[in-house]
Amino acid sequence: MRHLLIASVLAFAGCSHAPPADRAVETTPSRATGSLPRQLRVVTFNLHGEPGSKIAPALRGDPALRDADLIILEEVHGHHGCSTACEIARDLGFHAVFAPEFADRDGSDGVAIVSRTPIESSQVIELPYFNVHVNDERRKAALAATVRVDGYPVTVYAVHLTNRLTVGQRARQIAPVLAHADRQTTPVILAGDFNTSPFTWIGHLIPIPTGTQDDRLEELVRAHGFQTPVASSGATSHWLAMKLDGIYTRGFTTLAFATADANDVSDHLALWAELAAL
Repeated sequence: MRHLLIASVLAFAGCSHAPPADRAVETTPSRATGSLPRQLRVVTFNLHGEPGSKIAPALRGDPALRDADLIILEEVHGHHGCSTACEIARDLGFHAVFAPEFADRDGSDGVAIVSRTPIESSQVIELPYFNVHVNDERRKAALAATVRVDGYPVTVYAVHLTNRLTVGQRARQIAPVLAHADRQTTPVILAGDFNTSPFTWIGHLIPIPTGTQDDRLEELVRAHGFQTPVASSGATSHWLAMKLDGIYTRGFTTLAFATADANDVSDHLALWAELAAL
């Protein structure tokens, strides 16, 4: 098993990804106005770099995703003035913000927030960098945004943590997001791909099965006042049944949650939760 995992890492290894040439946040408005409903559906989905022309139909065609109100996206490709998040937002008639993290292919990859109603503000949060040697991302950043739910402001975070980190390194990388959230007086939704594979890593390359990444991160965010309502979601990756993604909340009750395959357009499953503001 260990040799298979190492071979998989090396097979997908690429050169280091430099910081993006343009770090500006891309904003995509729509004609939609108003506030998200008190009971809303939140989705987090790692797009694996796929284009909006594939992702938008997959979202519309999946019964669990077509009524999403708020979509947090990772591995979003930015290119030619309209990122994949921009393409999805235009297709669905939503608003979107996209923050590039690192250079990739003909543009950049990053994180995004797509909302049925206006996104009032956004902010990039720089995250600590860890050199993982292969397929290395030289810049990591999270995205914070403000939307309104039932007329009240809510802070939303889109996060994609580096793969092949130890438990301690993962805690240090998410620390700026948790510190930012600690200062908010609003309800909070924190979602994304936290790369909580069931391994720790020697030298960022050799996997040691431990099964402690997800529960240790959940323990950490609970210490910062978050609920971890989707902890029993099961696998969110097609690879080795790993649970990589999560949705953490403050100021909400979770009514239901599950994964959705979104027509298998990504190597991740989409993770959704039905939330109700307190």
